[in-house]
Amino acid sequence: MESLTFTLDDERAVELERLSALGFTHEEMAKYFDVDKRVFIEKALDVNSDVYYHIERGKLVSLAREQMALLEGAEKGNITAGQQLRTIRRDRGWETSKLDIFGGFEDKRLIEKIQDYIQSGSVNQISKEEAIYIDALTLFNSMSRKYGRRNTIAFFTRPPFNLKYARASEMYDEAINLFHTDRSVEKKAIRNMFAENIQEAARIVRENAATARDWEVYGDLMMKASKLLELDKEEPPKLPAEAYQKPIRVYSLETDKIGLPSISRQLVASQIEELEIPERDKIRLKQDAMILPINLEEKLHELEEEGKGE
Repeated sequence: MESLTFTLDDERAVELERLSALGFTHEEMAKYFDVDKRVFIEKALDVNSDVYYHIERGKLVSLAREQMALLEGAEKGNITAGQQLRTIRRDRGWETSKLDIFGGFEDKRLIEKIQDYIQSGSVNQISKEEAIYIDALTLFNSMSRKYGRRNTIAFFTRPPFNLKYARASEMYDEAINLFHTDRSVEKKAIRNMFAENIQEAARIVRENAATARDWEVYGDLMMKASKLLELDKEEPPKLPAEAYQKPIRVYSLETDKIGLPSISRQLVASQIEELEIPERDKIRLKQDAMILPINLEEKLHELEEEGKGE
């Protein structure tokens, strides 16, 4: 009968690490130790438990020993071992980098968490994985605006991304549903952000390039980034330094001193008299035109009254 408890001694810890190294599932390990499946899996998923530690250690130790054996063979001149080691390094580097770009994009519930985060006003904490996934969807959204649905999905099904068509199509739909079509961000800022994402992808391809096809993908990515940055367009002409200098302004009550024709004050006075406005306003206009002298005491009184009215 299956036990409802599971304790580790030294012998069981060694067995557990070996089972993990061989790739047995948690359910299979539970059957091996004749332990209730729920009890064992709970301990296996608890990052603070000894069971979790030995399962992870078993994977790591086994993988490390295999690759150290390959390294030893490569150092002794074994060509096959050297080739296998290069493949492992390249694949490991690419898988890690792909996770950095897309996060755990196989988790379909991730988009629901992101939607809840945005709808709540972005007040909750999000994980690094979720933040990176937002960046991935941002890249989908950006390319959709420039290249359309068909070309965007096709782009992500080819190297270096190699997404399945169904998954690329799903992420495209998630991106469109997540982002609003109208954005207040400057187009230039959006282009720069997406170009940086493509340049990062190109850098990863370059660092792991092993075939001519890889270098072709790298070149295509760099070309797309350069177009987003509009490097293929001519720069607008630069304005001379004088255009940015502060203009010189001259203020004068005497128009003839700044090269303008003098004004007949009598003509201005007659035009003011013809206006159908109260006499008080006519006097004010004549004072402003320097036809009549300004009574400072009355002027201050008017300003004071206007201030009270406000």
